[in-house]
Amino acid sequence: MERPEEINARVARFGVTRHARDLWPDVSVRAFRAAEVELARIATAVLSGTTGPVAVRPDLGPRALGVAAFAGGVGPLVGYWCETGHVAADPAVARLFAMHLEHGRRRAARLRGELDRVIGAMAARGIEVWVLKGMHTAYRYFPDPGTRCYADIDLLVHPDSWVTACQVLAGLGLVEHRHPSQPRDSAWAPPGDRQLHTLDYVHADGPWSVDLHSSLDRVPFEGLETRLGSPDAAAGEVWQEFSHPVRILAQPQLLAYLAVHASSHFYAMMLGRLIELVLVARRDLGAGGGAAGWTELRELAQRTGAGRFMFPALDLAERLVPGSIDETVLRQVAAAAPRRLRRLVRAMAPATAQRLHPFPGLRERFVWVASFSEALAALVWLIRPHHGDTQWARVRRAWRRIFHASLTR
Repeated sequence: MERPEEINARVARFGVTRHARDLWPDVSVRAFRAAEVELARIATAVLSGTTGPVAVRPDLGPRALGVAAFAGGVGPLVGYWCETGHVAADPAVARLFAMHLEHGRRRAARLRGELDRVIGAMAARGIEVWVLKGMHTAYRYFPDPGTRCYADIDLLVHPDSWVTACQVLAGLGLVEHRHPSQPRDSAWAPPGDRQLHTLDYVHADGPWSVDLHSSLDRVPFEGLETRLGSPDAAAGEVWQEFSHPVRILAQPQLLAYLAVHASSHFYAMMLGRLIELVLVARRDLGAGGGAAGWTELRELAQRTGAGRFMFPALDLAERLVPGSIDETVLRQVAAAAPRRLRRLVRAMAPATAQRLHPFPGLRERFVWVASFSEALAALVWLIRPHHGDTQWARVRRAWRRIFHASLTR
């Protein structure tokens, strides 16, 4: 196990250089890229229904494979595929991914307990809660809840319930950490030590928070938003998976939201998020009755203008597992994207879309610019000072850059 002071020093160096060589100095860029490519190859083969187990390249050692799997958010899933015989690996590699899966399952159970506690307290105050992203898709679309990596619990409440919801979280002993660049979001975490346990896999006891949202919109910079808005309660599904009923996004809003969220990490799109899109699209909109759903997704993209924000992730997901995303949808969202964005996406590969050598930073905010007014808004946002940056906010952003590949907040 790594010493806390060494982990902190590596994270601090990464915070300055934004280059993953400072997180994993013993893993070369070449080895990291080769491992990324191998993990994507395995995912493509398994998700395409390849007959027989997919063999992991024996010349790739467990160290590079484990680090790339952690960064890409696929370690527990590969562990599950090894456990179920879909993937065959050397004993050392199989043991490594078994550990990823063990921690994934323990973390899933831990966060489920925390979620039950939160939604129970919300229900007692009459607050309707929407469960977003991992705490939904892990249970509905992944083969085992522990195979979908997540750092946080994402919840959505109506803006009218925002103040009360914050009071509930404070009453549970959580502490708010809000950054002014994301006024519609607020993170609530347990007080005390936020020490990372390792930089090699998603540890069961690693930091977590409740990410509270009042809208589905992403805001790359002030003056530009994805315009998905807030879901209509009547259109959401009531889900009985947890201790109290919650709402979850229905199609096509679910796929649109996941695509926008994955794409918003433009230079750091994790392999796990592309796999998630494939799993969701194939289950809900795949062969056997999905035509109406794809039509509804095209209409939603047209109505909201969110097509350009969906394009990168949908395009890469289709290239990861061909046949997963409707061709007409892909043409429409590509046409909505600025020319530079289309060129950048088509120069990317699903395996290596996650850029951590180095992490590009602010450049990812501006790939969406499609007009002079948006370019001006981006410039104003860039030069205006941003205040209120707390130590927890800096630690949390570093954690997200390492694991969750989130936009810098």
